[in-house]
Amino acid sequence: NGANVIRRTQELAGEAPLMEVYRHAWKLVGPERISYMIGIQPDHPGRRKDPDWVIEFVKVNVIDDLFTVDRNGKRNGALRVMSEGALRGDPSVITHALMDDCVNIHTHADFVMAIHEISPNSREIAVAGKMIGEGHPVFVIAEAACNHMCDMGLARKMIDRAAEAGADAIKFQTYKAERLVRREAKLYWAGAETSQVEYYQKLDRFGATEYEELFSYARARGIIAFSTPFDLESASMLNDLGMPLFKIASCDLPDKRLVRRVAGFGKPIILSTGGSTPEEVDQAVTTILETGNHQLVLMACMLSYPTADEDANLLRIRALKERYPSVIVGLSDHTEPDTHMVIPALGATLGAQVIEKHYTLDRSLTGSGHFFAVTPEDLTKMVANIRLSEKVLGEARIAVAPKEEAARASARRSIVAERCIRRGEVIESSMLGMKRPGDGLPGWKIDQVIGKRAKQDIEADQALSLDMLE
Repeated sequence: NGANVIRRTQELAGEAPLMEVYRHAWKLVGPERISYMIGIQPDHPGRRKDPDWVIEFVKVNVIDDLFTVDRNGKRNGALRVMSEGALRGDPSVITHALMDDCVNIHTHADFVMAIHEISPNSREIAVAGKMIGEGHPVFVIAEAACNHMCDMGLARKMIDRAAEAGADAIKFQTYKAERLVRREAKLYWAGAETSQVEYYQKLDRFGATEYEELFSYARARGIIAFSTPFDLESASMLNDLGMPLFKIASCDLPDKRLVRRVAGFGKPIILSTGGSTPEEVDQAVTTILETGNHQLVLMACMLSYPTADEDANLLRIRALKERYPSVIVGLSDHTEPDTHMVIPALGATLGAQVIEKHYTLDRSLTGSGHFFAVTPEDLTKMVANIRLSEKVLGEARIAVAPKEEAARASARRSIVAERCIRRGEVIESSMLGMKRPGDGLPGWKIDQVIGKRAKQDIEADQALSLDMLE
């Protein structure tokens, strides 16, 4: 591309101090030609700071040596800006650290994540006309699982009520009992006397015909329908039906073959992380991103049905956002419905962009996960609370809002004369008061008034200004 390349000397070709590498280049280019040198390391491709802005920042603040750090304060190589004094080794240089929290590539997994960071799909995902990600409404999923009990009439009614409640999507679960569990496996949630195979055989009767009908019915009702496949065959069947979005359950996060198959469809993936170690989540994320699919949502989740309130650990949302800053994060909430349905809304305030909650038409039904699911009435309240939380969160900045301007002008106070102050008098604190409105000198300027001499007569209750003083 026509760039001049400076080759390192033999001494600098190994693990040499980077500053010596920069000094070598500085001397070869010519110290007299350089006011500032900027180092941009190629193993930090996701840098967020604009080099031109950084150089201007350095010049305005008279900084000699600026380096970048990650969110934990650890030095990285995103950017380095050095003045002539820093390159000479002047001991009196002014240094400054600036945060630029980008991936520092050391491993293949780091490389894959770095590619994700610069992908256009990393921070927002399109699903059937709806956007998921920062700056978009929280995507609310009614997790119907198999609470339809393989009854098409009940499934359609669940779709109707979820749409009426304002949910963005309704999700089912797709499996075949014989592909899900071994015959001797017992129910871990209801005692050893019952077989998991017998339990799941009652709920696995929907196939391609039923799902195609339900997906079509949901589209007509203005809600997205999708499902969680629990095996390769179910995944391929759902993809063949044109399903726009996939979910991988927490229990299948380590199933690399299933994860890779679903990621290979090139469609958005919601991945639950309940009951997983950080290393297991890393492996699943890498598996997905290696396929070139960057449409990923990670769900904070407790693998406990139901989850006690004290075990909900909603701060996992923040932990996921910290560990995967360029990945969309959501919440799969398994707590029992609370009276006011505030727990999912709390998830939204912590930054969850997707909220999933188990859903049923009747909690008294048996044979599936009805007992800890929300009813349509609960779901309506839940969606309303999430939308309210979005409305009140506003912007993360400290500033005077336009709606505050009128109250600020009327309710704030100005420095006024408590008594008549004659020309030539030295202003003392006892001569001053603070009264509304705030159209004069604010109280924080009082030290600029006390000790000054009045240039003119100032009437009692009159607001002071600096041009009255000398």
